[in-house]
Amino acid sequence: MKKIEAADIAALDTNTVTLLDIRSKEEYELNGFSGSVNVPFDEISTGLSKLPKEKPVYVLCRTGALSSEVAEILEDRGYNVYNIEGGYAAYTVHRAIENG
Repeated sequence: MKKIEAADIAALDTNTVTLLDIRSKEEYELNGFSGSVNVPFDEISTGLSKLPKEKPVYVLCRTGALSSEVAEILEDRGYNVYNIEGGYAAYTVHRAIENG
């Protein structure tokens, strides 16, 4: 499975990739990424049909564990998929360090 570091989320261009955020609707509404698609983990079985196959999919969850599972499912279905290592938690730590 392909992976990227959470610090690299900000560099993703949602015009050319799909950023799939599988956190809850509440978490997504509080701190979702512009241009991302929210399909909460508990809705994955019905929500994956919304994802275009022609763009790479980057999967984000809270810690990177559930996104890894979803990335495997997408990979099995023929998607070009990446797991975001450490999830949103790692991203916020990176941002805190970066901003001093």
